[in-house]
Amino acid sequence: MHTLKAIFAKSIHTAALLLVLAVPSWAWACPTCKDGLSDNYVSAYAFSILFMMIVPYVLLAGFFLFIVVSYLRRPAAERKELSAEELTNLALKKAKQGIPTQPPAFD
Repeated sequence: MHTLKAIFAKSIHTAALLLVLAVPSWAWACPTCKDGLSDNYVSAYAFSILFMMIVPYVLLAGFFLFIVVSYLRRPAAERKELSAEELTNLALKKAKQGIPTQPPAFD
C-alpha cells in the first residue's frame, strides 16, 4: 500500500511538471513579471497589495471602536466600579445561589 501511495504521488508530481512545461504562460506567478504590462496594471497591482495590508488594521480598529462605544452607551450606574466590600457581597450572594465566581483550578 505504501508503494502505491509513492507511485501515485510521483505520477501527480510528474503530471504537474509536464503541465507547467507544456504551457509556460500558466507558470507566471507574478503578474508584473509578464511582458507588456502597462503602468496601469502595475499601479493597480501595487494598490491591491496596499489594500490587503490596510484592511486587517481597519477591521481591528472598527472592532475596538465598537467595544468602546458599546461601553460608553451603557448608563453610568451600570458602569460604576464596585468597591471591595460591594464585590465581596456580590460574590457571597452568588455563592449562596450556587453560581461560581471564579474559574475552576486545574492542578
